[in-house]
Amino acid sequence: MTQYLDHSPMEGEYLNGRFLSPELVVRPEWIDFNGHLNMAYYGVLFDTGCNHGFTALGFGEAYRRDQGLTTMMADLRIRYLRELHEGDRVRCSFRIVKVGSRAFHFCQELIHTDGWVAATAEAVNLHVDIAQRKVVPYGEEKRKLLDDMAKIHADWPLPDWVGADLGVRS
Repeated sequence: MTQYLDHSPMEGEYLNGRFLSPELVVRPEWIDFNGHLNMAYYGVLFDTGCNHGFTALGFGEAYRRDQGLTTMMADLRIRYLRELHEGDRVRCSFRIVKVGSRAFHFCQELIHTDGWVAATAEAVNLHVDIAQRKVVPYGEEKRKLLDDMAKIHADWPLPDWVGADLGVRS
């Protein structure tokens, strides 16, 4: 059995075809003058909300400290679908879309406790040698974890918004 399948629900759980984070709460200091969650804090929720995925893959402080390797975001796109307000509770999904030799593409949703999706994110994450500040290939073990998780996630329908063009509707 692969490492990430043994985690407790506090570190993420598979539910209804999604790998979900623990619950996250919208804080009062994140509310802007329009009375809803400021756009910057959607990014905070997505960043915090992907920790269960990165932890499951063994990326984190210990990996950086012990291996001298880390991950860094190369690209991020957020779609804002519905407003969030102070005290709202969401869980963040994490799904690998594609794995390359030195980077992986993943997508996320912020899912309100009432079941609706408040926002989506799509990102490319790089594998970086900290000392060189250079993108490097994954080692065999890390690549296997990524590929194994991607294989599980490939069984779920790919959201129609992944890879969608950015533009203005007429």
